[in-house]
Amino acid sequence: MRFWWLLLVVFISQKTFSAILPVGDLNAEAGNIDSIAKIDKLNAKAYAIFLANPAAARKLSENALILAKINNYKKGIGESFLNIGVTYWAQSYYQVSLLYIDTAVHYFGKHNHLRLSECYRNMGRDYADLKDYKTAFAFLQKAEDEADTNKYLLEEVVTERSLIYARSHQFDKAVAAVYRAMKLCREINNKRTEAILYGRLTSIYSEYETNNNYKLANGYADTAISMSFLDNNKRLRASCFVSKAEILLNLGQTDKALQYAQRASAMADSLGVIDFISASYQVLIDIYQKQGNTKQVLYYQDKFNDFLFRMTMIDRRNSSQLMQDYFSLNSRLQKIDSVQRTSRINKLLVKSQQKIITILFISLLLLIAGLYTVYKLYREKNNLAVKLTEQNSAIKIQSELIESQAKHLNGLNNLKNKLLMVIGHDLRGPIGNLRNVTDLFEQGALSDDEIQQVMKNMNPVVKGAELTLTNLLQWANNQIQGSNVTATEVKLTLVIDEMAETFAYLLAQKRITLHNDVTAKVFLFVDENHLKVIFRNMISNAIKFTQYGGAIAVAALPEGDKILISISDTGIGIKSEDIDNLWSQNLPLSKVGTLGEIGTGIGLQLCRELIALNHGEISVTSTVGKGTTFYIKLPGSIRS
Repeated sequence: MRFWWLLLVVFISQKTFSAILPVGDLNAEAGNIDSIAKIDKLNAKAYAIFLANPAAARKLSENALILAKINNYKKGIGESFLNIGVTYWAQSYYQVSLLYIDTAVHYFGKHNHLRLSECYRNMGRDYADLKDYKTAFAFLQKAEDEADTNKYLLEEVVTERSLIYARSHQFDKAVAAVYRAMKLCREINNKRTEAILYGRLTSIYSEYETNNNYKLANGYADTAISMSFLDNNKRLRASCFVSKAEILLNLGQTDKALQYAQRASAMADSLGVIDFISASYQVLIDIYQKQGNTKQVLYYQDKFNDFLFRMTMIDRRNSSQLMQDYFSLNSRLQKIDSVQRTSRINKLLVKSQQKIITILFISLLLLIAGLYTVYKLYREKNNLAVKLTEQNSAIKIQSELIESQAKHLNGLNNLKNKLLMVIGHDLRGPIGNLRNVTDLFEQGALSDDEIQQVMKNMNPVVKGAELTLTNLLQWANNQIQGSNVTATEVKLTLVIDEMAETFAYLLAQKRITLHNDVTAKVFLFVDENHLKVIFRNMISNAIKFTQYGGAIAVAALPEGDKILISISDTGIGIKSEDIDNLWSQNLPLSKVGTLGEIGTGIGLQLCRELIALNHGEISVTSTVGKGTTFYIKLPGSIRS
């Protein structure tokens, strides 16, 4: 009998521990090795193409980063962040590049001298492009310290140092550094960097501005262009095309210079490198100026100015987009961390369940103790599940809160930019004029008659500034807090009479006649304060753009359950292309009135918003030189 019990215990023990042993570890390890190889392959491919196609390289590195994070492969994470950083450098986003490379440093151990040297060298290059040469030299020194005697790393550090010497006009040091770097390149057979160094010699000798140096620089440029095809370094090729165009222009070979400038422009556009696009346009302008081709000069100057404007707009959008990309990537990484934490908990649960199975088998001998242990473990598992659910709920709430706050902050930032643009443009002039008058008054430079005349002339300007400020505050309040509409029955002719009194001085000053053609039977069902703000802006604009002796007329006709109000003037009119921009969501800077009045497009923007809040519509027709008519449709009726 004892023999059978012993045999049963041995059998159960073998089955139990065979279930506990990590049978799947070998497969998991093999899978992990495959993943690491894939991560290294993605990063290697990204590094190989980042100069030719930065966006594609960045996508590869982001995929490598996600995969490395999933596998907790720190070296792969660091290399992914480093590659993402250099792709942003390739597209001239130097500060963003610094952010990612600095993150990469933390994932490389202090003994990984190769990667640390590469990180510090790239950070030095970013600071050099940002023209912070002191910081750039400091990081390059750190890179050289990490490189020690490694020729591959030393060659890269010396190459970057030559660039800083050249940009800081220390040409002799720059040439010496280039030749030292070339020597190292040839020792390690690094054709890629050697091509870059020939490009650098092109830039250095171009700065000396003599025919002999130009010819020498031209030869270096040809060599750099030829070698750039070895690894398809389009960034270097675009740079050399620009340099060669400038050199040939200085040598008087304008036709050849034009060919290279056009090639530089096309390649810079395809790469999306801002610095090279700007440089190619500038050299094209210089070439056409030398050829006396005024038409092409004006064309490329317009194109250059349009490019600068678009870059400003794109830079604003990109600033927001880059932050969104950063937070998006960070969110994905956090999700991976969350999944990994969940996976670890699940593994603990699996181990716990394996222990339970073991205990259940052993509990054939110790039934009571086994059941008690199972009960405790079951309670622990439930507690872990509840905590996990609570943590997931808390994370979701925090994520939604952060997203809401980010949208709110973005809206406030856009509002701030609009307000600063208006204040800087439209309030600086009147305040400056007032300051000049007070300075003259304080110095006693004005007689009493002159003071009176100056005050009369300043009156419309100050009133215009006052209206601008009123509109600005009303519009900003609407944007931040929203606007409440309290609709009441308003007699339209009384509002127009009030406007006639408000603008009596300005009307008299320009001898403009305001005709109130609205009958006393017209009533509107709107917010009275909103209606006064609308008419104050519309009459002010009509006076502003109407010449001396002109006329303004206000009329109203019924149209269904609404009243169609027309405000006509005999002013200078609006060009057809400007009418399309009247209702832009941006705040365009307005033109000066016939008496020098100022204002901002915010007045019409505010009118449009208030009319919409009161369930109305606004439209405009105009003829240049004859006048303008605004049509406002609002709820109302004509009483009998």
